[in-house]
Amino acid sequence: MTTALIADDEPFMRDALRERLQVLWPDLQMLPDACDGPSALVQIEIQRPDIAFLDIRMPGLTGLQVARAVTVPTRIVFVTAYEAHAVDAFEANAVDYVLKPVELARLTKVLAKLRQGIVQPSAVSLNQLTEALTRLGVQAPVASRSEKLEWFQVSVGHQVHMVHVDDVRYFESDTKYTRVVADGTDGLIRTSLKELLEQLDPQQFLQTHRSTVVNRRFVRAVHRRGEVLELEMRDMTERLKVSTTNHHLFKAM
Repeated sequence: MTTALIADDEPFMRDALRERLQVLWPDLQMLPDACDGPSALVQIEIQRPDIAFLDIRMPGLTGLQVARAVTVPTRIVFVTAYEAHAVDAFEANAVDYVLKPVELARLTKVLAKLRQGIVQPSAVSLNQLTEALTRLGVQAPVASRSEKLEWFQVSVGHQVHMVHVDDVRYFESDTKYTRVVADGTDGLIRTSLKELLEQLDPQQFLQTHRSTVVNRRFVRAVHRRGEVLELEMRDMTERLKVSTTNHHLFKAM
């Protein structure tokens, strides 16, 4: 059975998160909570939970310090009211970073990601998840491949910028992260291009290269130099190369 531990110095927040976890994932075995950083680290090391939901600001040790000190294979999810630690959280190998108050739709997506790595696909069905959300009195916000993204939480240094999908000029893969270039923002999200393409409007976003997806609304001109095709983007001096296999996308432009 999959086990989980919650570490948070606020009892109300621990209770609220546990209640939602028990409804959304009934088979998840909840271990005793931790109310500060040192006890969280000790309990993780001794009890070896499959998942640890950590607040970042806790007495004794921060959630980030706990995550970096853990030596057992535990999947870390940060649940915090502070946006500024997103980059540090992912550098600490967190599975995800969730802002308080925790929205059901957001938590549902996190649990789906966790199940992929821990539970066999047949363990929790979509119907079971929908029924659980119904018991909470909420219309099921389960993410599907047809769901379109609208907002991104983009990590820029030690800040998190909220960027609307329409303002994104292009996405560029960058090993573990994806770079987001938008109006006034150039930062990272922890979502692969493949995942993004499943949720972006194909009429608006085009994959022009193995590592690049552009918003066609910002394409000012297409330049050809011999066999090389490049995109001139609005308000940008840098040009983006188009792979040979994607030249056909711009024949009419």
